[in-house]
Amino acid sequence: MRQIFFALSLSSVLLAPAKTVDEDIKIINPADGVVLAGTLTQPVDRNPKGVLILVTGSGCQDRDETIFDKKPFRTIADSLAAHGYASFRYDDRGAGESGGDFKTATADTYLSDLKCMLACSDSIFSNMRTGVLGHSEGGWTAIQAAASPSCDFIITLAGPAWKGDSLIMSQSRAIAVAQTGRWDKEKTQRKLLDICMMPVPESIIKTQLYLALSAEYGDAAAMPAVQKQLSATVDVMTSEHYRQLLCYDPADDIKKVSKPWLAVNGSLDMQVLPENLETFKKLNPNVDTVLLEGHNHLFQKGGTGRIQEYKDLDGDISADCIFSIIDWLDTL
Repeated sequence: MRQIFFALSLSSVLLAPAKTVDEDIKIINPADGVVLAGTLTQPVDRNPKGVLILVTGSGCQDRDETIFDKKPFRTIADSLAAHGYASFRYDDRGAGESGGDFKTATADTYLSDLKCMLACSDSIFSNMRTGVLGHSEGGWTAIQAAASPSCDFIITLAGPAWKGDSLIMSQSRAIAVAQTGRWDKEKTQRKLLDICMMPVPESIIKTQLYLALSAEYGDAAAMPAVQKQLSATVDVMTSEHYRQLLCYDPADDIKKVSKPWLAVNGSLDMQVLPENLETFKKLNPNVDTVLLEGHNHLFQKGGTGRIQEYKDLDGDISADCIFSIIDWLDTL
């Protein structure tokens, strides 16, 4: 036990001969006692050039950010270690081996968990440059963490630069146009988001959302299966985390980042449009931006960028993306 909230397993597993080594970690967030489980990956000589904390995107994600059997964070961690960098990646609350309840977690909770990981890194790698790499919504967490004295640099992969409701509108539009050539539900989507953002009791928001969604379904809204689906949708849209996401405008936090920052986006990304890079640069001229042509939201290369293609494309994150990260780190 290195300190009261950190425990390191005794076993290590080589991931790549003479290149990387994995160790299990468990950290207790003293704010609420939740145990977070993860993996420390580092070069086999255990003498890294720097350390990165990996932060997942939206949804209840495991430490590898597994989606459609793709494991981009595992690939990033292995690649970092093979090039001399250590990294921590961890299961979100309620995912994998971590405790806690994902449904009650908020952006503030995720930032608190990340700060615990930074403290853990400090306890193991004292006086070593430590940064945060956040994917998608995790990019927001990385931007907020840049204010911490324990964070020396940040990397955002498909990190959003726009206010939450604008982000949701932009991705809904891009996906609809890609699938059908048009978007007929813009007014409906805007109305639903405006309801979610009202400063009124949750019970009122739930009622108004349910009525608005039912109107879209027409007579089908009387069917039990549809009613069940509507209720589930309302529950998600009225969660504290979703409403917090809609109202969050990262502009001020972006302007405050004074530490080295690499922002990467794919040109085919439909979830966080590549134009977000332009906003980053406008708000903070010091950010280094990289646009990877032909890459989607998961930084796979090829295809059209549609979500349905993620599972069928080869690989879980491209070599182009990996080397963009490594090359930038080597300049620090």
